[in-house]
Amino acid sequence: MKRRKTRRRNAVHRGRPPETGGPVVNHTTVLRLMGCDGTDVHESTAVSPQDLMIAREKWPVVWLDVGGVGDPTAIQSVGTVFSIGDLALEDAVTPDERPKLEVFGHQLLIAVRMARLEHEAIVTDPMAIFLGERYVITFHDHSVPDGFRSVRERIRLGRTRLGTGGLGADHLCALLLDAVIDGYFPVLEAFGDRLETIEEEALDNPNRNLLGRIHDVRGDLMTLRRALWPTRDVLHALGRESTAFVGDNARMHFRDSYDHTMELLDITEGYREIGSDLRDIYLASINNRMNDVMKVLTVIATLFMPLTFITGYYGMNFNTDSPWNMPLLTYRYGSLVAVGMMLATTASLVVFFWRRGWLRRWQ
Repeated sequence: MKRRKTRRRNAVHRGRPPETGGPVVNHTTVLRLMGCDGTDVHESTAVSPQDLMIAREKWPVVWLDVGGVGDPTAIQSVGTVFSIGDLALEDAVTPDERPKLEVFGHQLLIAVRMARLEHEAIVTDPMAIFLGERYVITFHDHSVPDGFRSVRERIRLGRTRLGTGGLGADHLCALLLDAVIDGYFPVLEAFGDRLETIEEEALDNPNRNLLGRIHDVRGDLMTLRRALWPTRDVLHALGRESTAFVGDNARMHFRDSYDHTMELLDITEGYREIGSDLRDIYLASINNRMNDVMKVLTVIATLFMPLTFITGYYGMNFNTDSPWNMPLLTYRYGSLVAVGMMLATTASLVVFFWRRGWLRRWQ
């Protein structure tokens, strides 16, 4: 976890007055406004503080998406219009904030983390959601892929009539959190394929690089677990407890998202067990390979032992005139007989090893 000084460096510059004469957007912060009344949907970008105040009074449901937290003036202007305190804004723009639920009287702060794949690594990006009486404000880094595209399309196509029939800002917040949770499923699906690939390599071709990948798997699973466990508590509080600005309809959606979170946790725990098994499989494969190497070397050494004995025995100096002389030393074809003895001994050992099953590793 990053140090406190990093938190302070990324925090909002307190005490700096907002600029009210023009747009509050630059290349580091983008404001996207969406207003809904059950029939019409209004969208705009590069909004000024005056536009935010007008939209808050005009539309029954207002969604302000703040992409990027690099412009403290823009962030402070949003806080001023929607009466967000400095501490709440600081939590919203902190990159290492853990999932949590905070109640600030007139609004809720819901901090969650969205999951995505970056190459083979799992990355969780912080997301802060402010829920008020008629508005929802989301804070995220501008470099994070838009995880709420499906929600925007659903609103544009009129599939959810926000602003009518009790579908207020709490229902929009439920849709956003549901999109966050649903984003974990494709990540875990791809992660499962990655585990199968590593398992096959651990069985067929274990190597040092594979051990590093197994270690990365365990780290990614810990990242998921640290993001999902507190998110489960947040959704439990929103779905089971009496919370301000959350109606019965939205509470039902939060309970459904809670069930999905529990399913994700079950999958993650199963993958953790597989990750531990992968390390055991890797070590077992390495040991088996070492045993095979030692078996081959032992067989080779065993085959050469009688050959070494025969050549060494006949290589000694003998007196050919002695009656105790070695046979075949004066025989014309003695060398051929010795070679035949060595070949016969080697062949006999190979047949013996084969019948014992010591040479059948490749079957």
